[in-house]
Amino acid sequence: MRRDLWENTIMTDPALPINVFHPTFRPGCSLRLHWHEHFELIYVESGEVVYQIGGQPFPTKPGDMLFVNSGELHSATSLHPNEPFTVYAFVFNPSMLGLKEPHIVDLVAPYTNGLSMIANRIEQTDPFYPLLKQIAMQLADEFEQKRHGFELAVRSYCQLLFTWLSREFTVKQRSDTEMNAFRTKTDQFKELLTLLESDMTERVTVEQAASFVHLSPYHFCRMFKRMTGQTLVQYMNLNRVNKAEYLLKNTSMSVTDIAAEVGCSSINSFSKLFRQLRGLSPRDMRKGQPI
Repeated sequence: MRRDLWENTIMTDPALPINVFHPTFRPGCSLRLHWHEHFELIYVESGEVVYQIGGQPFPTKPGDMLFVNSGELHSATSLHPNEPFTVYAFVFNPSMLGLKEPHIVDLVAPYTNGLSMIANRIEQTDPFYPLLKQIAMQLADEFEQKRHGFELAVRSYCQLLFTWLSREFTVKQRSDTEMNAFRTKTDQFKELLTLLESDMTERVTVEQAASFVHLSPYHFCRMFKRMTGQTLVQYMNLNRVNKAEYLLKNTSMSVTDIAAEVGCSSINSFSKLFRQLRGLSPRDMRKGQPI
């Protein structure tokens, strides 16, 4: 399977496989659908954003906390297209937890192979929420300030986070048979989504996409919407606009050539779609006008 949707998360130190991201997404921007083997804890600092995790939508507000299990497809889009949002994303490899120790391997392994799952949402009203938030913010401070011995502190905070999450927020424990079926269907969808991104000039119908993952068109549409939060057409159009924005900003290709490159039949339909999803024309985007 091609791994275009797989994110090779940047880890600056192989000996400390964690990164703490603190991005602000400007209006109109989104986090593309992707997956990785790492665990990820998300804290919404400001703005309102909808995360899609494992086929479920999670509308959030400032202060909300989410968790992405290893291998789960996830993406994010602002609830308000004209407003930015800021998050903390703590992305860490299971090896951060000390997998050389047998008792830790026994604890972590069910979560790395998908047999156990941690809840995707940690409610602010949960009694353990304040503790998790405190640990997360201390981890962020240690990672950003890099004071003497921060590596030990960061690793310790990761272990504390995972301990509380696995102890208090484990929600699914699958059998091997259930897990194999789940993996097969998820891998089929990852492969389909990769195919859709790899060649946008190819017009893929619902029937063709459904056949690819061995579902009826009806069940495919329901599952695709659960996985991505969008219909097939909406997903394809967003991919086209995302790629077009990149080409407008990073190449000298003409707008007409870009329209053809992303699979739009005419410059008029391309401009209309781009304005609909970005709030300005492709030419204005290239001029650098703010969204």
